[in-house]
Amino acid sequence: MPNSLCRTFANTLGGTADVVNGVCTVTRIRSNLRPLIQGRRTNSVLAIAALFSFEDLDNQGNALNLGETVLLQEEVNPFISQLRTRGIEVTALHNRWLFDNPRLMYIHFKSVEPPLAFAQKVAAAFRVLTTRTVSPNRTSGSTGSNGSRGLQGTSGYTPPLSDQTYGYTMSPNASCKTRKPSTKGKTNSSIKAKSTVKSTATKTGKPSQRTSTKRTKRSRSI
Repeated sequence: MPNSLCRTFANTLGGTADVVNGVCTVTRIRSNLRPLIQGRRTNSVLAIAALFSFEDLDNQGNALNLGETVLLQEEVNPFISQLRTRGIEVTALHNRWLFDNPRLMYIHFKSVEPPLAFAQKVAAAFRVLTTRTVSPNRTSGSTGSNGSRGLQGTSGYTPPLSDQTYGYTMSPNASCKTRKPSTKGKTNSSIKAKSTVKSTATKTGKPSQRTSTKRTKRSRSI
């Protein structure tokens, strides 16, 4: 059962208090986010929740305060700035899911101070996050028959058009473009010669034996 400090901590952060493994833990759901993961709607706390906790309260009233929350990509920099301005240390930023729509990011942060001071700072930082309903972007990719979005629809990947070896160049928007192997530094005659040898071997299914035959006749005559 959460004590009064834990309940006040939760109320300040706009979440629900619980005691997990002996630690005051608060869950706040960003219910305005309505993402898809692999083409399926998710309301999981693993996808759209913010979590906070405090523990190890000392005689001065300081505790270890931990937090994490889901963010949209465009919210990342403003939210980090708000935390750092208030002296809260940002420790990690990452994504969790493949084929999520919109793209979801997750940030972790901490401080050692009175829990209510931490809660007030984080609550203030949360004011820069959108409260509007955010739905999937319809143009971000196609959904396959099994609910997953194909590679071509999500990452800009273009498959090779033949069995040749192709190179891939990455652009900042994660699109891939194919390019044929470079022939830079090779003359037209050398390229033509290689093509002739290759076509001869392909037609017969075996390498040409003209050279070896001539050498054998010359040896016999000697």
